[in-house]
Amino acid sequence: MKLSRIALASVALFSSVSSFAGMVTSSPNIDFLAIDGQSAKKSLLKSQNSFSVNDTNPHQVVLRVSEIVKKGSDHTLFESAPIIVTFNGTPDNIMLSAPRIRDEYDVRRFEKNPHINVMTQSGEQVASKQDILALQGFMPGLTLIDTLSEYNASHKKAAVNGLVTTAVPAVVSSVAKASKGKITVQGQNIAEQQLQFWFQQADKATQERFLKWAAKH
Repeated sequence: MKLSRIALASVALFSSVSSFAGMVTSSPNIDFLAIDGQSAKKSLLKSQNSFSVNDTNPHQVVLRVSEIVKKGSDHTLFESAPIIVTFNGTPDNIMLSAPRIRDEYDVRRFEKNPHINVMTQSGEQVASKQDILALQGFMPGLTLIDTLSEYNASHKKAAVNGLVTTAVPAVVSSVAKASKGKITVQGQNIAEQQLQFWFQQADKATQERFLKWAAKH
């Protein structure tokens, strides 16, 4: 009888912990660069855009908004400065979203007010603190995690003092401009559009090598 009560209590405890866990996801035009002080996992064509939260503690992400935007009769890749978003975990799933950026007017409007919307799956606004992470030097993305660690130690508005920041950093670039002729993209999502953009930027030999690689994968 005593063992049965212990077993039932264990099941109840496990169920309560499991039911609390929620997922943090993002809109398609957002890439996570760092999650709770650690570099987000990413590869050439795939970035980590979700993670689980199982407490009500402060959580921090550094993200970048990326879009293929129209510039006159051409297209170019817009990438925002790294944006820090700090919020408390909730039992509900959380979505971080950025507005669509389609042209130069949208770029200027977003750069003037680079706000990320943080909402639960049920539609409730989640309080957040947001700031721009200023990166310096040549290829500043290589020092993103170190810069974030310094930011968190500075007690600025989106800082979280208790985060450990010792992971390998993610590479971040600012704005990539077309160096060839007219660029046309027709992808159904951001990743496909970016792939088309960079393929058209490459020289013919690089394009041929990529096509051979793609045929094998």
